[in-house]
Amino acid sequence: MNNINVVRKKIELLKRKEVELETKEAIMLYRKFLKILGNEYSSELVVGLVSHARENKSQKLKGVWLQKATSFRPSQVALQAN
Repeated sequence: MNNINVVRKKIELLKRKEVELETKEAIMLYRKFLKILGNEYSSELVVGLVSHARENKSQKLKGVWLQKATSFRPSQVALQAN
């Protein structure tokens, strides 16, 4: 039973670490958008810009974006969890 508790504590620690890393990434992304957009920044504007850009580009360009986007791409494990 003690081994199970140790494993549960490790899982809990890893889950907290995951949330912490996601928060850090979100803050970093927010700061990059704020730097680019300046006083015009709003979350709605960012979502609109990204949605518009994504919807109106070719599959080839989308592939290029994905190749360049290594720092913010979520892991496959995170995608499966959602």
